[in-house]
Amino acid sequence: MLALALMGLLPPGAKVFGEAWLANANGGLRVNLFALTERERIAIRGRDIAMIFQEPMTALNPVMRVGAQIAEAIRAHSANLASAEVDRHVLAALERAAVPDPAMRARQYPHQLSGGLRQRVMIAMALAAGAASITNGHCEPRLLIADEPTTALDVTVQKQILELLARLRRDLGLALLFITHDLGVVAQVADRIAVTYAGRIVEEGPAREVLAHPQHPYTAGLLRASPQLVRRKLEPIPGNVPSLTALPTGCAFEPRCALRRDECTTAMPELRNAGPEHRARCILVDCVSPGAAI
Repeated sequence: MLALALMGLLPPGAKVFGEAWLANANGGLRVNLFALTERERIAIRGRDIAMIFQEPMTALNPVMRVGAQIAEAIRAHSANLASAEVDRHVLAALERAAVPDPAMRARQYPHQLSGGLRQRVMIAMALAAGAASITNGHCEPRLLIADEPTTALDVTVQKQILELLARLRRDLGLALLFITHDLGVVAQVADRIAVTYAGRIVEEGPAREVLAHPQHPYTAGLLRASPQLVRRKLEPIPGNVPSLTALPTGCAFEPRCALRRDECTTAMPELRNAGPEHRARCILVDCVSPGAAI
């Protein structure tokens, strides 16, 4: 939902509150994404902000060749490019996404590609529009949103995709917003972590700090429910996620939390400082640990 809001792709009539500021690499121009007109969103989407969707088989058009789909993204922001120039950008994007034999792959349909190759095509498409619009003063997208990009991929291919994203992030200097449920992936790719529950951020901070010293019971519960190198029994978090249309009056996690207090039922806690750049939405900040009972 957050990714779609940032991209301006929520259904018509959806209301977005708050602010989301996008700045360029040197911290100069800043724009509030939630205050843009539809025309301004269309201009930014794909050029300054790009997104890799969760399931490439459904995100890609099954009846269009891969190259034509990437070309479509390029023409959306670079309408004056000649066909030969568009084709050159298509092949360059596929090469940058480490797609083998890009000329052949560009002529294929999505169903002819493996899951890993389809994901690479999505990455190529995300980068292509920004690269092609360099004539307008931009090169690559400033922000790349990756929504569960390793879903349904085997471990080997997952590792390749993560390495590719890390290389692109390093080489292009772009910001990466990585959405995942896999804490192992989080530990591998993230500089900062924001843990969400029932539509709210319940903990945020430097990745190492959050993973080593979680300050919200939900974060601690996620860590205990995740496989570790040391063999131990996994501990599921009891209960169910509440309906977003019928949230509790106080803390949304309170019905599932063994550390709850009476005051947890009266009001939603604010984010509290748990350390340098580390905050948690819990009245028991500094009392929670991975070993705490949930």
